[in-house]
Amino acid sequence: MNLINNGKLDFSQLESITKKPKLFTKDEVNFWQDPYISEHILYAHLDDESDEGSRKYETVIKSVLWLSEYMNMPKGARLLDLGCGPGLYSEHFHGQGFKVTGIDFSQNSIDYAKEEAKASEYDIEYICQNYLEIDYSNEFDVITLIYGDLCVLSHQERDLLLTKVRKALKPGGYLIFDLFTKQYFKKGHENQTWYLSREEGFWKEEEHLLLHEHIKYKKDKVRLEKYTLIMNNGRMQNYHIWKHYFSIKRAKEMMKQHQFKLKDFWSDLCGKPYEIESSWIGMIAQKPLK
Repeated sequence: MNLINNGKLDFSQLESITKKPKLFTKDEVNFWQDPYISEHILYAHLDDESDEGSRKYETVIKSVLWLSEYMNMPKGARLLDLGCGPGLYSEHFHGQGFKVTGIDFSQNSIDYAKEEAKASEYDIEYICQNYLEIDYSNEFDVITLIYGDLCVLSHQERDLLLTKVRKALKPGGYLIFDLFTKQYFKKGHENQTWYLSREEGFWKEEEHLLLHEHIKYKKDKVRLEKYTLIMNNGRMQNYHIWKHYFSIKRAKEMMKQHQFKLKDFWSDLCGKPYEIESSWIGMIAQKPLK
């Protein structure tokens, strides 16, 4: 999309920036596959001063140790880490005796994970793939979807993924995941901000104007972080990051709908007892034996 038409500013295109997008509108390009953006996503994953990309190293370690003790699986149990990023959880689950496969849609993150595994002589399989396209059957003892991955999908995508996950698990296998609650967005009021980036930024290397909107879809329990980039040649690009939040009741209903048995839930995946004001719900569900 370009804001300049026949040498003039196209106000009809400019007006489109302010319109509320249809729920789960797709981007024209997938930023996970963009070489520049995915490199910055990798930096965010590895930044241990922030929880923006991944949880901090100390939390990852605590979570893996606690979950491994809770599940008490035999050595060599197979674990599928969906949305594995640069392998932060995968490496530590491997250290706890799991046979790990990690899948992520960012080639940069997968390349980094492979290099780290090779350097450490870890036998971890890493695959660059859209995890909505997995096709396993009764192969894994554990599948993880950590750091809100279920929350960024459309309703149809989430149903598809949970169907595929259930098929991929062995009978009695565990699904480990966490969800945003409404409290996660406590400070996220609807607003519009902008800034001019004259140097390398998260989304683009060249100079650009960035418009950011936080939009609520109350009925659907969804929030949108919409980023609009305007380049100096008038070219415009939108990026939509959708975040669906859950209550305990709705999370339980989701598990029941997809024929999982909810085993336990907490305020995180480190075993902290659930509190009504928690920003997260950490859950373990199980595929029935029959």
